[in-house]
Amino acid sequence: MTCKLSIVTTLYRSRETIEEFIRRAIAAAEAVTDDIEVVIVDDGSPDDSAAIVRRSVDADPRILLVELSRNFGHHRAMLTGLEHASGDLVFLIDSDLEEPPELLSEMANVLREKSVDCIYGLQRKRKGGYVERVSGRLFYWLFRTLSDVGIPENVSTMRLMTRRYVASLLRFRDKNPVFVPLSILAGYRQAPFEFIKSSTSETTYSFGRRIALMVLAITTFSARPLMLMLFFSLILAASGFLYGSYVVLSALTGPVQDGWSSLMAVVVFFFSLNAVFTGLIGLYVKQILEEVKDRPRSIVQEIYSHRRPSETTRV
Repeated sequence: MTCKLSIVTTLYRSRETIEEFIRRAIAAAEAVTDDIEVVIVDDGSPDDSAAIVRRSVDADPRILLVELSRNFGHHRAMLTGLEHASGDLVFLIDSDLEEPPELLSEMANVLREKSVDCIYGLQRKRKGGYVERVSGRLFYWLFRTLSDVGIPENVSTMRLMTRRYVASLLRFRDKNPVFVPLSILAGYRQAPFEFIKSSTSETTYSFGRRIALMVLAITTFSARPLMLMLFFSLILAASGFLYGSYVVLSALTGPVQDGWSSLMAVVVFFFSLNAVFTGLIGLYVKQILEEVKDRPRSIVQEIYSHRRPSETTRV
């Protein structure tokens, strides 16, 4: 194959794996093409991952280090890496080696055989401990139930993409991007690639971060919760009207029973429901606020390459 291939990955607490990743990724790419570049995005990693990559850049001109000014998050860092990739094919993969870079050659063959624009990794069995598996199932169930965007269960960020697909994906300018649903919305012909994902390191996605990502994904890609709120409110309003009519008729036809406990239960229930609805609406208002501010999705502090370092601001 004579086309140019870009390998894109991100750094965050990656000092234990990044050197081996670079070696294995380049070896896997050399089996596919001679024209290679490796784009590595430092997402404000607190360890010395970036310093390790700088040494690799000095030794190999095919490697490019993009350093962000702070930690912007995994999804923003991935999209920043795609913005700096120039290959005809782009291989996006995490640097923790839980996704074997050696799968690249097989994925390239599938891409050609099926004539698709994106081959995405699909875990045969979700890896991780009990919390990770349960939270994963909860995320996919809620997202399928509440969203209009269908995403495959146990999908991975690892994927091989054509240039036109990447260009279309980067046209989405979400300030709080969630990568996988955006990759589905980009369209084009896509195909899954099943693989077994290993568990070599402790995940940086805590349970709290998973919940936050789930809430962000649902409120970003679906207005269905608002419709459910409206539907539920109409049912409650109708129930309240019927109950009120029953109370009036009972007062007109017989003695009135003391109902202090039941009255307080109803009041507390409706106040709690109102608080939940208000909080949900607030999440949507927050998403609107983030978009209208039009802040940069990420800021590139420095691009370190074999030729010379440069300072860049990505808007």
